[in-house]
Amino acid sequence: MENRNGRISFIYRTAISAAAVILLVSLIISCSGAIKAQPLFLRIDRFDRDLFSINPYSPQDTIAWLEKKYPSFFPIFTYKVINIGGTHNPDFSNRLLSFVTDFTMYRLHKHIEKLFPDLNKTESELSLAFGRFATVFPDQPVPHVISCISGFNQSIITSDSLLAFSLDKYMGSEDEFYKLVYPPIPLYERKKMYPAKIPPDVLLSWLTTEFPYDDKKDNLMGQMVYNGQLIYMVQQLMPGINDTVLWGYSPKELAFCRNNEKMMWAFLVEHKLLFNNDKFTIDQFIQDGPFTKDFSQDSPGRAAVWLGYRVVRSYMDNNRDVSLGDLMKETDYLKILNLSNYNP
Repeated sequence: MENRNGRISFIYRTAISAAAVILLVSLIISCSGAIKAQPLFLRIDRFDRDLFSINPYSPQDTIAWLEKKYPSFFPIFTYKVINIGGTHNPDFSNRLLSFVTDFTMYRLHKHIEKLFPDLNKTESELSLAFGRFATVFPDQPVPHVISCISGFNQSIITSDSLLAFSLDKYMGSEDEFYKLVYPPIPLYERKKMYPAKIPPDVLLSWLTTEFPYDDKKDNLMGQMVYNGQLIYMVQQLMPGINDTVLWGYSPKELAFCRNNEKMMWAFLVEHKLLFNNDKFTIDQFIQDGPFTKDFSQDSPGRAAVWLGYRVVRSYMDNNRDVSLGDLMKETDYLKILNLSNYNP
């Protein structure tokens, strides 16, 4: 059940329509003019729907069907997501039934059926994006994509050649069910939990799986540039994506980053933080939060990643011979910084 890096990754966060087919068969050019997408038809399997179709009078039949249809994901879900163990457990059927018949979970399932009667739009966007991905990285796998309900746990799960996302983590920031969750989901997390965030989150998670961070010389600068590489690549795979959706920032937060880019960079340089390798310090700048503490309470969380993205963008603008494939394979983060001529 593990991916090529030896771990399962958890991120805490139907047929394609005719219109989508028309889009898919055309050549798609990115904003930089670099990617011509190959047609790719990606289907999202509705594990969420299949799971709640379980027959309470003969659950073993449904369980056997789920095991056959989702041979890799079903045990990950039962062991790692809802923590009920495996089918060898004599009480497994009762535990699974308890999850799907739980009053809140059943209501959540019905609510999601109304919010997501189909996933056609998401399928279209991911088909186009993974078509570009396959063009740039022909030797990398395109994942089997699955939707699920995790009970407000993981947003995205990746393992080997599959990726699952939890629809209950993308229902809209003001959804009534989020008011029932205890402990409450922080506002800075909820504001990113809406349907349009699914495609960029899926791509970001898959890129993280396929191009892991090289932590031989782990420091703040390396983390900034690496995360900047990921965001830059998502932007290339989804040309035209709105920055508010790409980053999960409000227009005000984006304006802060743009207006204070020089100040934030100067702060890191003057306080000799770029090559700091203290994990707590790095997390303050890289991990999500209501704001980035040393950049003021008006800043968004992960503002240092935005700076890393700006370094990567400058690197690509100033090194036209570097392909997108080359960019994602480059793990010398100091080299990227040095060749970027970044000077906000």
